[in-house]
Amino acid sequence: MTSATDAQAIYERLRKRESEQLLQLALSQKMAPICAIAGFDALQPDLQNFLGQDSLFIFVADKKESCYSLLLQFKKGVQICYSNLWSCKERFFQDCINSGEPVQHSPEELSKAGSSYPSPLVESIRNGNKTIVSMAFRIHGQYWAILSLGYKKLAHIDSQLVYRIKSIIPQLNITLGNILINEQSMHFTEVKNHISQSASHSLSTVSGNTNNTLRPQIIGNSVHITSLKSQLATVAGSEMTLLIQGESGTGKEIVAQNVHHLSARSQHPLIKINCAAIAPTLIESELFGHEKGSFSGAVKRKIGKFEQANHGTLFLDEIGDLPLTLQAKLLRVLQEKEFERVGGNKIISIDVRIICATHKDLQAEVRAGRFRSDLYYRISAFPITLPALRERQEDIPLLVHHFLEKHAGKAPLKQMGKKILERLRLHSWPGNIRELEHVVARAILLSEGPTIKNITLSADTGFTGASKTPDFSLQTLADFEKKYILWVLRSCNGRISGTNGAATILGIPATTLQSKMKKLGISKKFISQKD
Repeated sequence: MTSATDAQAIYERLRKRESEQLLQLALSQKMAPICAIAGFDALQPDLQNFLGQDSLFIFVADKKESCYSLLLQFKKGVQICYSNLWSCKERFFQDCINSGEPVQHSPEELSKAGSSYPSPLVESIRNGNKTIVSMAFRIHGQYWAILSLGYKKLAHIDSQLVYRIKSIIPQLNITLGNILINEQSMHFTEVKNHISQSASHSLSTVSGNTNNTLRPQIIGNSVHITSLKSQLATVAGSEMTLLIQGESGTGKEIVAQNVHHLSARSQHPLIKINCAAIAPTLIESELFGHEKGSFSGAVKRKIGKFEQANHGTLFLDEIGDLPLTLQAKLLRVLQEKEFERVGGNKIISIDVRIICATHKDLQAEVRAGRFRSDLYYRISAFPITLPALRERQEDIPLLVHHFLEKHAGKAPLKQMGKKILERLRLHSWPGNIRELEHVVARAILLSEGPTIKNITLSADTGFTGASKTPDFSLQTLADFEKKYILWVLRSCNGRISGTNGAATILGIPATTLQSKMKKLGISKKFISQKD
């Protein structure tokens, strides 16, 4: 006869199994519609909740099983893609293939000199992971793939984790298969479109077959970037005209690529044109094309960017620099979906989604009479403002890591010293992400050892934002302390505690900082004010 205790134990096992199945079903339902790498961004919290990993890696081998590469990596909310290749004959790959079960790799194995393990796994151990658990599986019966999970606290793999890994593999197999098929199709379409274009691609290009185009990355997990990703996911599936605003160097083109990549037009071309980089007399011809003999030098018919982007997306960068005469013609195209080539009389109908970008304040330009108000309201159906880098300082370490990998080439990956990282975090970055990339690339070239210990930054003389260095003129110690604490608080967007909080930067407990703020009369209204 079954006792009450045995019955309770059976009930608990059944309840636990049902809970596991519900978690697996929920995750599988979210994975099922994904057909692009970018779709995994929103899936990271669910994967972490189900598998409990600190890092996730997915490797894919070629059909001949001669080499394999890292398809994607998730690390602290950021998606990273590598271009390295490793031999399928090496131990790591063979051990996973031959096992048929999840395989656990120890730090000693991964860190051993001359190890054949892929560098991302070795690097993850150096960054704090205590163990790596991997399992091999087939994608659509064609490609071998390996799922590797990094854990900082797991000592030994247990039966529950083995069950969860094996239960998610079938859906992962289907999802990755859909992604590979979709990207191969996109690659074929993009190459075909690229070949069909005219040779004049110095000012604008078709979205080609580079990794940055196929997999546009928006790196960061700050509040600003999380909100931005949510907005892009919302608007990408619509046909609304986007206006991307932000300072120079904030990544407006990457955002445009991301929207196109996530949209229903992703298998058609993304055409880019910089309105500020073309002479005013040539912009009309660049946008709408021209007929042979329509003006001096027009020796043959030219297809404009609108026609090239038909059924796809046209990205008009620096729209604020478009001459007034062209603004009226652009407005007509947006309203009527048709135009005529320069020197022609044939009406050409097009189906194009427009994404515009500018670093200018277009409302101020409208008030000054330099930009048409009707065009402004037409292109700003869904405005997006990108944050300056100084407003998302917590993303700087992730961006630095990305640029260290991007510019490493074939050389070993260099590390950035902690003091240098903190210096980078507190810099004002007037040139934003573009400036940061140049600084990192220059530091890689100038540093000799494996760690970058010195770095050259531009002067902040023209910066007047919240991170401006406090005035060091003669003053009382209390006044100086108040100004310095205010500066640090504003640099941290008012955050007191936590990893990126003011107390951590000042090197004092959060309670001590709160006491000092009370004593010095620092309140929230002072933090939000500018000097």
